[in-house]
Amino acid sequence: MKSKFQFYKNIILLVASALTLVAVTFAWFNVTYDNEVSDFEATIGGDIINVDFFVADEEEKYSPLDGDIVLKDFVPGSYNKYMMVVSTKTSDPLKMNFGIVGLPEDLNAELSDAVNIKYTLMTAKETVGTDGKASYSGADLIDASNGYVPLSTLKDGIIFEGLYLSNYQTSSADKFVIYYEIGLSETSPSSIGGLSSDLGSVKVSAQRVG
Repeated sequence: MKSKFQFYKNIILLVASALTLVAVTFAWFNVTYDNEVSDFEATIGGDIINVDFFVADEEEKYSPLDGDIVLKDFVPGSYNKYMMVVSTKTSDPLKMNFGIVGLPEDLNAELSDAVNIKYTLMTAKETVGTDGKASYSGADLIDASNGYVPLSTLKDGIIFEGLYLSNYQTSSADKFVIYYEIGLSETSPSSIGGLSSDLGSVKVSAQRVG
């Protein structure tokens, strides 16, 4: 009797373990940014941008992103929405890059096709609340992706590169907003839920226009 009880107990634990494996995070990104300057400028400590990261809730209200971008228990057609607020620290004309670095060379093909990204780059509108805190939203459109783009179609992880901000810069402290969505395409196979992979880092950087 005791051995039979132990047998059923082992079966329950096995099933529970399998369910846990199905529910684990199958992909994640770090978030990062770079102040890219020339060697000479770097020696004198010339910062040119700052980036703050935000994530949207179900009501599309943005709050600071604490930690990594996590894709967990996603279903086909499901996307999380994020925002970066890019603040310039110079009046020099700048160009901006946005992409993913650190994608593994042996990335599973199904996962690479299934994970999609969409973005919009805008100038920022500042709103100051009654508590004195400023928040930002998109104002004038600068550039937008043409629909959702699979990771597999990004060359070297580049989403956009060398995009000029100079026509929209007005001071040494301008604000820009990048809205982006990351999730699974509607045609993702059901097997994707069991995959696990490190998908590198979402990265924004800027350089002075040479």
